[in-house]
Amino acid sequence: KTFIGRLFGPPVTAMAIAFILGSIGILNPGGSPGAKVVQLLSIQLATPLLLLGVNIRECRQRCGPLLAAFILAAISTIIACLTAFPFCANSLHKALGADGLKIAAALMAKNIGGGLNYVAVCQSLNASPNAVAAGLCVDNIFALIYFPLTSALAAGRPDISDNIKTQSDHSPDMLVKGKAKEIESRTPINPETISAALTVGALATWLGETLGGQAGALPISTTLTILFTVICPRISKCISLSGEILGTSLLYLFFATAGAPGLSIADSVRSAFLPLGVFLSLLYGVHGAILFLVRSIVLLARGKKVGENADDEGAVLPQRLLVASSAAIGGPATACALAKANNWNSLVAPSLIVGNLGYAIATFAGIAFHTYFSKVIP
Repeated sequence: KTFIGRLFGPPVTAMAIAFILGSIGILNPGGSPGAKVVQLLSIQLATPLLLLGVNIRECRQRCGPLLAAFILAAISTIIACLTAFPFCANSLHKALGADGLKIAAALMAKNIGGGLNYVAVCQSLNASPNAVAAGLCVDNIFALIYFPLTSALAAGRPDISDNIKTQSDHSPDMLVKGKAKEIESRTPINPETISAALTVGALATWLGETLGGQAGALPISTTLTILFTVICPRISKCISLSGEILGTSLLYLFFATAGAPGLSIADSVRSAFLPLGVFLSLLYGVHGAILFLVRSIVLLARGKKVGENADDEGAVLPQRLLVASSAAIGGPATACALAKANNWNSLVAPSLIVGNLGYAIATFAGIAFHTYFSKVIP
């Protein structure tokens, strides 16, 4: 609600507050063993809690061309990272050591899903707290460039008509209203839903640790939670709001503990700023270039000029590409905010759904990226 909060976003703001408190001695300088335990528990429990609101079935039924646009955006991020990392591998290794590849993998996951996936990959790969904080700080600087640019490209474009058919309705307006009613009808927070959400989250966390150990705990708990939402959609819907509030609070707690070491983080940010900046420049640049290139190719194949406004462009319509890109780079909240700011009412609900899909797949993509390059570039 404040200027600083809007500028930096909640995660970086939480980290900055803890950074200041650690630097002036109110918190233990350099962090503490207790903070590390809190950091581990917070992300392990936050992951299944936040995923309770994911409904994979809705993606196919409700999103139509926006789902294809989001898949294109996610693939663009993957190609961008595969292209960027070989150029930055040596400089990232010099600045961060073995954490260089881990942070690159986490940044790829973040720019497919969101902050949840960034910390999940960092935790799964055992990245150091200083490297985690450095990657997040530099990425947020680039986000301050990306989101205003996206808003500028979206300005003045009209709402679209998706003509998506579902089992119960056929018009986009009815789709949005139906989704709004679903959100409003979610069971409000009460002791029962809080207890149920914590039970599911704790069980998924325990099974993840038991079956996968430290490295596989988050991927396994992610998989189990998604299966739970598919098998028991009514139960997951009832407790999703409580899970969202609890999970978000725990996620901010993780970012706060990441900033707790104080000034010891500053050296990591300074040394890693240039290599991470080059990596992210290539990531964002190639991501956008692929989206523009695919749109151009599709329009030319259909015999249309680039820049020509058409209602039948499908997944490559600028409004859909901008929302899909925002969902991948910033997550469902930023995609929804972009749609609302431009009065694209037909894209508000689908943007939340595809953004949640990014949460579901990004952690696995980031870990696969790390596995591949750890073999290719020892």
